[in-house]
Order: sequence, then structure tokens, then C-alpha cells
Amino acid sequence: MPFGVPGWKWKVGRFGYTMEEGKEEIKAKTKELLEKASKGNAWRNPRGVLHVPLVVEDQVVGELWEDLDPKGLEVGAYWFGKWGTKVQLVKDGRVVGFVRLA
Repeated sequence: MPFGVPGWKWKVGRFGYTMEEGKEEIKAKTKELLEKASKGNAWRNPRGVLHVPLVVEDQVVGELWEDLDPKGLEVGAYWFGKWGTKVQLVKDGRVVGFVRLA
């Protein structure tokens, strides 16, 4: 969403910046996506960082950096970008991955 739109304001949240408008809708969409998500084939990059793709209906919708159950994750900060809304996934106060909402 563009800056300066009436009714929109940015707020520093527990896990970073979030938008006040639509917060519950984003949370609900993310939880729904995580319920449908399955883990794809995990791989490690040359620096040893684990990447676990999150797959819904044969499409990668995000990834985790730890081998965790997607259904047990919390929704963190989110922001709007060129390719949709990017939402952080949080476990025990740490960001462990992200998903993109279309």
C-alpha cells in the first residue's frame, strides 16, 4: 500500500514493523496457508544454512531456516512488496522463515 493513504499507519511491533490496517486478515490468511503447507526437500547452501521450502498445491509459498512443523509457528511482522505480502514466521521469539501471500 502506498504511503499517505488515509487510515494506514505503520507501527513498530514485537517482531518488527507491521501495519495496523488488515492485521487480523493477514494473520488469518497466513494461518490458513500454514495449515495447508507441507515441507519440501530441504537443502543447505554453501555456508551451511538450512532451507526448507513450504509447499502448497505444488507451489513454493515460503521457506523455513529450521526443520520445524509449519502448523506450530506464529505470525510475525509483515510488509507489502512488489510481489505480494511477505510474512515472517516466528518460533519462541525468533524469526525462522517467511511466506508470501498473493
